[in-house]
Amino acid sequence: MPVRHNVVLIGFMGTGKTAVGRALAARLGLAFVDTDAVVEERAGRPVARIFAEDGEERFRRLESEAVASAGDREGAVISTGGGVVLRPENMARLRRRGMVVALRAAPEAIVARVGAGADRPLLGDHPEERVRRLLEERGPLYQDADLVVDTSNLSADEIARCIEAFAMTWKGAAPSGPSAATAVPVETVRVNVGPRGYEVRIGTGLLRGIGADLRRCGVAGKIAVLTHPRLRALYGGALVASLEGEGYEVATVEVAPSEASKSLRVASRVYDALLDARLDRASALVVLGGGVAGDLGGFVAATFLRGIAWAAVPTTLLGQVDAAIGGKTAVNHPRGKNLIGAVYQPALVVADIDTLATLPLREVRSGMAEVIKTGVIGAPDLFTYLEEHVRAVLRRRADALAWVVGRCAAYKAQIVAGDEREEAGRIVLNYGHTIGHGIEAAAGYRGLTHGEAVAVGMTLEAAIAVRLGVADAAVLERQTALLRRAGLPTRLSELRLRRPPQAAAVAQAMTHDKKARSGRLRFVLPAAIGQTVVRDDVPARLLEEVLGDG
Repeated sequence: MPVRHNVVLIGFMGTGKTAVGRALAARLGLAFVDTDAVVEERAGRPVARIFAEDGEERFRRLESEAVASAGDREGAVISTGGGVVLRPENMARLRRRGMVVALRAAPEAIVARVGAGADRPLLGDHPEERVRRLLEERGPLYQDADLVVDTSNLSADEIARCIEAFAMTWKGAAPSGPSAATAVPVETVRVNVGPRGYEVRIGTGLLRGIGADLRRCGVAGKIAVLTHPRLRALYGGALVASLEGEGYEVATVEVAPSEASKSLRVASRVYDALLDARLDRASALVVLGGGVAGDLGGFVAATFLRGIAWAAVPTTLLGQVDAAIGGKTAVNHPRGKNLIGAVYQPALVVADIDTLATLPLREVRSGMAEVIKTGVIGAPDLFTYLEEHVRAVLRRRADALAWVVGRCAAYKAQIVAGDEREEAGRIVLNYGHTIGHGIEAAAGYRGLTHGEAVAVGMTLEAAIAVRLGVADAAVLERQTALLRRAGLPTRLSELRLRRPPQAAAVAQAMTHDKKARSGRLRFVLPAAIGQTVVRDDVPARLLEEVLGDG
């Protein structure tokens, strides 16, 4: 059967992308495109001269243009530059019509193949040290591929044969991305918290209607948009155009997309920007971004002028299914994470599925931990759906994503309506988080995502449930199988860390858990898929054993 989709080769320099690409194109009878060659042809200069004369940023822009044209082809083998993965929009364009294959090799093999010199501007005077550092930075991005092949000890033809076999059987999902996503009907979920109630709107192309949505919510004053620089470049134009089209005066405030932005110092800078823009009590803040922007923006809205309206436009799967719903806002304190905050409900949540197209696959997988958690704690229909459609969700098929986000939003809305301030039933949402937060703290909040920590936490907490007789082994087995199919770790040793946290360090970090009462940890444990119990009598020795096994 002929291959009609593209085969995209990513990987560090010296892993053999060009040689393998040519050999593979010949075997498959497809055209071969080298994005670096396209850049050089258009610029009339080799890549090294572009770096030297114009700088890396100019090269990356030219590279993105070459990727955009290559990604629009059908039935080609596309070899990319080593840094193409640094821009999520590049990968979104390349994935639309093709499978992605990452080529990797040992650092010493790479240096032996490419050496150093003027034609390798990124390597400098200490090539092996630089190669190791760049591989560490980009490794997770290269791993987010449909197939990974180590080329250290294989010929180009051997590698091409391996990829050919995979490509002949690969079944890609429907195209995803803003320009190719299939439109889905808009779903509206109501969060019933009395006079503070609001809607969560889920669908595609929703950025274009946010101005009208806010008018319907009664927002009449000026609007500030809080976001990150990359998101402003990707989606800020459409968002601001929608707001200005409804007659709003708009100011934009940018913050860095890092946990360091969740601070009183950065909040103070945002206050200054809002004052400079002359926002008043009738104004509103629109937050475009993931967890950092959402937590910070919600906190600023809750405290600026004693509270102004705000709307959440989450651009991560985690934000759309969980974090943006419920009004929990916070900034960090030197003594702990999320220690300063408020429960302050938004006026509107808009989950535009299209914004997930440029999300790195690792972040999609991270959000899947919260999705699977929702299925385990109270939505067995969601869990069953994921067992059948997890690949479609990971490939960002619009209808699958919309169904999952809508189902999670409905469940979260139900929980929030029953316990807005986390005084009783809302604790069920913390399944996997008691151990998960301990893992994050023990790792210093570096090198792993929240979802990866929660996935391991869910596995270990389910193991506790089995050993206590709360659940049978089948619950743990089904959950573990689904987490693995979603590409998530289930053991401490599987975390992408140089030194995974030790059991003792995780146990020590858990002593600071905010859900503890009278010094006793409270665990949400699964009794069955869709049912949980809360226990505060987990023996310390059992916890130590489970952490040790993990």
